[in-house]
Amino acid sequence: MISDLTTETLRAGLAGLNARRTAAEDAVANMETPGYIARRVSFEDQLDRATRSGRPSTARMEVSASTNEVMPNGNNVRVDEELVTLSETGLRQQLLVDAVNAKYRLMRTVIGNA
Repeated sequence: MISDLTTETLRAGLAGLNARRTAAEDAVANMETPGYIARRVSFEDQLDRATRSGRPSTARMEVSASTNEVMPNGNNVRVDEELVTLSETGLRQQLLVDAVNAKYRLMRTVIGNA
């Protein structure tokens, strides 16, 4: 597969967003599960540093427990927050997919005109 810094950065960004989406989906699915603690996924700072060093594939995701207040059943899921996270993450994923598609369209154009 053809790869460069931009493509690798987009790929790493999509992986981070996928992990964030999965964490939010898990939280919504477990919103009534006693003792379930929601997770937060951060990766943007790591991805920024890794991209600046020219190696975006080395960026790591940080998964941590949500700091939301725990309810009496031990669960700390806030459905409204998780739904906002899902919406925002979906929009960001679509932007990155559009960027990947635009990159490959440009490459096809260049190859076709060569």
